[in-house]
Amino acid sequence: MDSVTATELKNRLGPILARAELRPIAIEKHGRVVAYLVPARPPRHAKGRSVHATAVSGLDRQAEERLISLAASHDLRPTRWKRAGDPRLLAGLATMLASQPEFDRTRLLALAERLHPGMTHPDEFGRWLATCPLSPSRFLPMVRAELASRR
Repeated sequence: MDSVTATELKNRLGPILARAELRPIAIEKHGRVVAYLVPARPPRHAKGRSVHATAVSGLDRQAEERLISLAASHDLRPTRWKRAGDPRLLAGLATMLASQPEFDRTRLLALAERLHPGMTHPDEFGRWLATCPLSPSRFLPMVRAELASRR
């Protein structure tokens, strides 16, 4: 487990919070652990479903077309993807696109981790696939068609 001093946390809060999104970090004061920064869990509704699961349940055609356009743009700036919608949905899409030969695997996996830490882990991606409102067998050919039309 990573650890940082309280002074380092105060002086470098942003980068340390970014690290804490991925794994727990111990906070030390005078050589003794006084607290832990841990990755946040998504909030849950009363029925036990996460907010993310309901936020993306069912996409309309217009939202689907925006996602296809984003994927086909090859624009991998995290700010653009974060503005596009639910971070978990988009991280899953980035992970899915990373499996395709037309795309930059390394950059897409890094983007997926930035959007939703842990998405590139097989278990998390499997859960995403099980709840995703998009079918990869439908979505990927649509992205390929969009890429072909842009050439």
